[in-house]
Amino acid sequence: MVKIKNKIVIIYIFFMMILSAMCDNVRGPFVPIIKQEFSVNNKGIATTIMMCTLGYMIFTFIGGILCEKVGQKKVFNYGFIFIIFAATVLYFSKSFILYLIALFLLNSGQALVCIGTNTLIPIISIGFQAILMNLTHFSYGIGATFTQRFTGIMLYNGVTWRQIYLLIAIISFIIFIGFLFVNIPEAHILKENTINHKEVFKNKLVYMYMLAMGFYVAAEMNTGSWFVNFMHDVYKYDEKGSSVYAALFFGTFTLGRLLGGLVVEKIGFIKSVLYSVTLGTILQIIGLILGESTMVIISISGLFFSITFPTLILSISKVFKQNTSYITGIVITAGSLMSMLVNLLIGVMNDLIGVYKTYYLIPICLGLCAIFVFIIYNNTMRNSTLNFRRKQCLERPMEE
Repeated sequence: MVKIKNKIVIIYIFFMMILSAMCDNVRGPFVPIIKQEFSVNNKGIATTIMMCTLGYMIFTFIGGILCEKVGQKKVFNYGFIFIIFAATVLYFSKSFILYLIALFLLNSGQALVCIGTNTLIPIISIGFQAILMNLTHFSYGIGATFTQRFTGIMLYNGVTWRQIYLLIAIISFIIFIGFLFVNIPEAHILKENTINHKEVFKNKLVYMYMLAMGFYVAAEMNTGSWFVNFMHDVYKYDEKGSSVYAALFFGTFTLGRLLGGLVVEKIGFIKSVLYSVTLGTILQIIGLILGESTMVIISISGLFFSITFPTLILSISKVFKQNTSYITGIVITAGSLMSMLVNLLIGVMNDLIGVYKTYYLIPICLGLCAIFVFIIYNNTMRNSTLNFRRKQCLERPMEE
């Protein structure tokens, strides 16, 4: 059970995840406007997303180390400062270069907030970690759904993208002021540098997690970044029309996270991810093949995206007993790196072979994620069986 004193912490975590979703998901609806305002093509948009991912990747890695060294509280504080400053700069940015730098800083702040959240949940929840972790990321889905729909509506009604970023800065400042008075458990602070880098990177499962997370994050983040652009360029949807399908994707994504924890607790961490990612891949491919009339199928695939990230992150603390925060940082960093590389590939291929054909990269990434999750599942099951047999051998003489 979650202690009463930690309930306020959980509430603030929910708010922070909603804020992170707002920062992430305004980018998609902004794509057509940014292309026009700064006179950039799809490669230019890919560059903006690359800067976002680079900031997130670098500071996720740094954040994982900082969580071990100084604790989650300070990591959260650093993250808020980055977000507030960057969102304010975006409001005043007049050049594409300044816009890129501000996006880098914004996503650096998001990374610190998210790594703090993902390493804090296992500390404050004992009895129902899968449910709480998925509910935490459910709040991200709420923010994503709200942002996709209302950003589209606000843009359609004349509100500028700069004003939306200013609103994000104000909301972030309000949450930050309240958060300063919240006490955070600091169970991961280390008195000495006990991170065993060599042992971590000798473990093959770490690499399987990095690849599984990498391909998943590439699929999820690039759906958020390119789905609106896909509908705009291929089917000629305006901002308001495309926001309906984008909001539906994140709405089903949110519903999956609301209910997904219960499914995970019943089926098991890795197995539930394997089933979910496989179904998401199938729906994405069907929606692309059948065309505009079945856009809704791509949207409802969000239901099967939903549990992957939080459940994989939570399973890290079950599979790796040492340096959990550090490994979590490495795995999320790998996800950011893969997302950045796929985003660059999408930007280039959009201009070379067209937006429609390029969009198949997203279900391909999901399919590759499923393959590596299957490998993780086989390895963890084999290790569990060996440990069980070893325990029986140790106990048998005592029984005799």
